[in-house]
Amino acid sequence: MGGDPVSKPSVRRYLKTLAPGTPLRAGLDRILHGRTGALIVLGNNSHVQQVSSGGFKIGVETTEQSLRELAKLDGAIVLSNDLSQIVAAGVHLVPGGDLPTAETGTRHRSADRTSQAAGLPVVTVSASMSTISMFYEGRRHVVETVPQVTSRANQTLAALSRVSTRVSELLEQFTPLEIAEQVTLRDLTHVVHRLELARRLSAEMQFHVDLLGVEGRMVALQHAELVANFSGLGALLEQDYSGNVPDPADLDLGKLHNFSHDELFSGQLVAERLGFGPNPNLEQHVETRGIRLLTTLGRLPSSLVTKLINDFSLQELFGASVGVLMEIDGIGPTRARQIRDALIRVSETS
Repeated sequence: MGGDPVSKPSVRRYLKTLAPGTPLRAGLDRILHGRTGALIVLGNNSHVQQVSSGGFKIGVETTEQSLRELAKLDGAIVLSNDLSQIVAAGVHLVPGGDLPTAETGTRHRSADRTSQAAGLPVVTVSASMSTISMFYEGRRHVVETVPQVTSRANQTLAALSRVSTRVSELLEQFTPLEIAEQVTLRDLTHVVHRLELARRLSAEMQFHVDLLGVEGRMVALQHAELVANFSGLGALLEQDYSGNVPDPADLDLGKLHNFSHDELFSGQLVAERLGFGPNPNLEQHVETRGIRLLTTLGRLPSSLVTKLINDFSLQELFGASVGVLMEIDGIGPTRARQIRDALIRVSETS
């Protein structure tokens, strides 16, 4: 199986249900502290029924207390598909012995094979190892403790902060080049490269936040503050520079999502992927429509930005007087002065 299995939406969704603050995680923690161990199937279908033997149906609400008490019994606990009900307890799981597994312990081996047979996650609580694990699609995912996830989250935050700062620094250099019509393809790939790094770190950070649940409030706030620095920037760059490639649809930053780290550092490969042709000249000049500049720096609404870029080039716009701006349909004296002041601020800041 290629890629990081934890990055799969289905795996992440199930791990999120085991985050601190959820009833299921509270129950697992109580079982762990009670040192009794447990085997819990997260869902119920015909395949679960086929590998189940014995036990008894109960149909009670999934609470930390009910999980803790039923875990004292021999056998597995089976939950409903929405995890809100305990369907059965004391169940003996007998999946096929021909299903491959690298696990040696009886409970973990049974969990792995049951998960493969049923296509559902199976969670184990190991009293001897003091660990919680989730088996899904032939893989074992250890459910980390809050301090472990918090440590990784802080490391990711620090990296994201550095990249976010670098994106801001690049844009401070980029904006004057746009105003002077001196942006090269190399300049554009530098910004795009850092923006993709920021996106990846942000996605990783969001995963940590999901795993932390109610314990992740502070890091979630810090994450949101950093993301605000570059949120929506990619879409604005696509709109600004799509006119420089034969097919505007090719300039899609989403095409860089599956780039390796080494590929992302190559301006040539990034430019090729974004539609600038084979062996593109990174020193060639590229033209901007000015959408990012007017939207993020001028603080102008998108509808007004569209009117302005349809009627003026960026150079014409910076030289336009209040009177000229008033000639645009829907722009009166007050709005014209606001636009002119915004353009002056952009120019002075740059």
